[in-house]
Amino acid sequence: MYRALSVLSIAFALAACSTAGRNFDTSSLYLITPGQTTLQQASALMHADPVDVYRQSDGSVLARWAYKSTLATDAVYFNRELWLSFGPDGRYERVVNAINIPRMNQYGYDGEHAAPVRSF
Repeated sequence: MYRALSVLSIAFALAACSTAGRNFDTSSLYLITPGQTTLQQASALMHADPVDVYRQSDGSVLARWAYKSTLATDAVYFNRELWLSFGPDGRYERVVNAINIPRMNQYGYDGEHAAPVRSF
């Protein structure tokens, strides 16, 4: 009886969990250099491809990395997003948006204004 109840409890707990997007690593973000790093290199540094890539008419690219994990159907959730702009030459330009990315202020992003990631 207790075993069946335990299995049922675990099944309900797992059913209430969900993820969306691709988990990405921002620990090497400081290595992304304006005018040098390509989208492919940025993807390699973050160990994930962007979930969305928006190609502009001028040849520039806006790339979005995103990951969301929920427990108990939105009662507890974890959401991260990083939007990077790449110029027509394919080289990194700036951070467009960052949500729940640690230490973004070290890279010149204040939550309102886009800024290039600075190398240290």
